[in-house]
Amino acid sequence: MATATRPRLQLTLVVLGLLILVTLAFWPALNGGFIFDDYPIFAENSTVHVTGWHWQEWHRVWAWSRSNIERPIAMLSYALNYALGGSTRSFKATNLALHLFNALLLMQLARRLLFAGWVQVNGVDARRHRWIISCWAIVLATLWAIHPLQVSTVMYTVQRMELLGFAFVLLALLAYWRARQRQMEGQRAWPWLGLCCALTVIGYYAKETAVLVPGYALLLELTLLHFAAHKSASRRAWKITYLAGCSIAALIFTFYLLPHYATDSAYAARDYNAWQRELTQLRVLPLYLGWILLPLPNLLHFYYDNYPISRDLLHPITTLFGGLLLLGLAVFAVALRKRRPLLALGIGWFFVAQTLTSAPIPLELVFEHRNYPALFGIVLAVADLLWLITRRVDPRIATLIAGILIANFGLLTFIRSSIWGDRLLLTQTLADDNPGSARAAYDLARRYMFMAGNNPDSPFYSLSIKELRRAATLPSASPMAEEALLLINADHHDQPDVSTLWSSFLDKLQNRPLGPEAYLALDKLTTERLSGKTGIDIHQLARAYEITIKRNPARITLHSSYAELAGAELHDPDLAIQQWRQALRLEKDLAGYSKQLAGYLLENHRGQEALAVIAEARKLQPMLSNDPILMAMQSQAEKMLSQEGATALPQQSQGLTDGLR
Repeated sequence: MATATRPRLQLTLVVLGLLILVTLAFWPALNGGFIFDDYPIFAENSTVHVTGWHWQEWHRVWAWSRSNIERPIAMLSYALNYALGGSTRSFKATNLALHLFNALLLMQLARRLLFAGWVQVNGVDARRHRWIISCWAIVLATLWAIHPLQVSTVMYTVQRMELLGFAFVLLALLAYWRARQRQMEGQRAWPWLGLCCALTVIGYYAKETAVLVPGYALLLELTLLHFAAHKSASRRAWKITYLAGCSIAALIFTFYLLPHYATDSAYAARDYNAWQRELTQLRVLPLYLGWILLPLPNLLHFYYDNYPISRDLLHPITTLFGGLLLLGLAVFAVALRKRRPLLALGIGWFFVAQTLTSAPIPLELVFEHRNYPALFGIVLAVADLLWLITRRVDPRIATLIAGILIANFGLLTFIRSSIWGDRLLLTQTLADDNPGSARAAYDLARRYMFMAGNNPDSPFYSLSIKELRRAATLPSASPMAEEALLLINADHHDQPDVSTLWSSFLDKLQNRPLGPEAYLALDKLTTERLSGKTGIDIHQLARAYEITIKRNPARITLHSSYAELAGAELHDPDLAIQQWRQALRLEKDLAGYSKQLAGYLLENHRGQEALAVIAEARKLQPMLSNDPILMAMQSQAEKMLSQEGATALPQQSQGLTDGLR
């Protein structure tokens, strides 16, 4: 018994040592700050800023996520960080802990895969090589965990969604593997299959990539499991199940995904269409492979908003070369599926992991975090090649190669983590490495202004202004640089070309794709104007809404924000009523929204608008005519107008009031 315990203890110590090594490599980055999507998703999203343990606060977070980004588990985890203090370091430490947990899960999965691939296929003696296979699994998971590419996923706090999603994928696959092993032994397997399905569904609410679990499972069947089962009927059932699943997936792709997500309207916020996106992915996936195999820090820019688009296979020509490379890899994997199943599995894993983010849906072209699960496939394929090369030589050679790789990856990760841990150095590095990125320039300007404390006498203030003006002129720039300069001018009135800034802001809204950053810029200006910054030109802001609404009339928040601006700042109730009507027509939960809106307007002594909202709600949904809450609000609004001396409403509003009676 002591003999069996000793190797186990040794392996445990090795695992702990390597986890500590991974932690040390990432440790400097814990001092870093938030970046890019961190701000709108949770750092500046008051909905997530939970301060207590009352269930209503947590339900608010869940409800917001379900109606916005559909990732409530991840959002609840951010809320938990806020409830426990909310320091930036705690957010990043939580991400690192999840990353280490995923590494442990990968060790377990890798050990099973390596055992099946090397013992069952190559006839390696199981007892003799069990220790060696366990060591290989630990090394493989460590290389995945300590890879420099992982820094921009683990320390980019919003990508906790990716970390959580992959954790559930790994748990589901471990449950699936256990179920299949039991089934092959003639034992009851359905509880483990049920657990696999449950984990997949739960993982979906962390990130949608959890739906790829069936794709990974199919790869396991094609390479290692071969649909084997104790009973022949079960084997046939597995083949039929996967055939039916692939058919359903093809139908969903053809009749749902393409009609809904590959249309011109779906790509209205992008400067490329679905076909161009797919062509560009022929270059992006080889780019990812290059990062994985040669992860030099100067090749990893984080921001890729200026990545060139492929217009056809020959423009640029690397599109064709990239497509041929990917095709060759796929053919290579299929050809070696029986002889080198782990190599084929690794290549296939990379492709499956990129399935959603490379599909013809209107996502951005390039992001480093998309390689978080995919990296494991390439590491697995490389490990299989190293096993093939070194298994007949001195085992110390394989140990030396593994040690060199871990040491090199660890050093590169430590260097990149050190950059990510210095907020100014990170923004300067990103802007220097990719001077064509408007996001990098905006991020650097934001850091300079933070260091200046919004004080014009600080040298960082002028650096911020200079960087914002550079960002505004870049070809890929959104209106966010102009928005920042207009807000600065509202505070200090020191920008000499305010009219030019407004012209540039409006021109981008009129002629460039309306992406998330354009809406954020417009919303920020509106919020600041409503909070009292009168230096923001209200008429120019109204013009911005007219342009944006004309281009995207179906966006409900545009109508509601413009209505608020019209009622509270322009003091134009007729315009406000017009926009409230449009918002009501677009709202799905008309009853709830109309009551909430009418109540808000009454609280702010805008009875005329409240009456109009009630009338429109009843017109759109006649069953609300006898709603007691709306009836009470109507009486309150009429009383309010009477007390204010509003003996005669404008013709439009008077008609609405008559309609209520």
